[in-house]
Amino acid sequence: MNPKITMAIRILFGVFCLVFGLNKFIGFMEFPAIPGDGGTLMGIYFTSGFLKLIGVLEILGGLLLLLNKYVGVGLIVLGAIMFNALVFHLLHDPANSAGAALGCILAVILTYAYRENFAGVFS
Repeated sequence: MNPKITMAIRILFGVFCLVFGLNKFIGFMEFPAIPGDGGTLMGIYFTSGFLKLIGVLEILGGLLLLLNKYVGVGLIVLGAIMFNALVFHLLHDPANSAGAALGCILAVILTYAYRENFAGVFS
């Protein structure tokens, strides 16, 4: 993959994760209401502090991508978060799954671009 495109996607995904991670603390974007069991589960995540832990991991992972340091570690953490967010939204709130889908797609593209960092996992 072209290094300039990889860098642009890495920065875009880093900013994406940094913004959504900070939002879990500052609350500058409103969380949409999720109907049914998904809303109950999200309420538990919010009141238990679990959502803040996810926010910390998103901020740290986003910073790793933006600083171009330990990109593989950042992608492992952020890829897992994005996958879980996508599954959650597809099961409980399909109408609002676009952001999680975008995050997953960016994580997969970057994982492919940095596949040499993951060679040991697949050997």
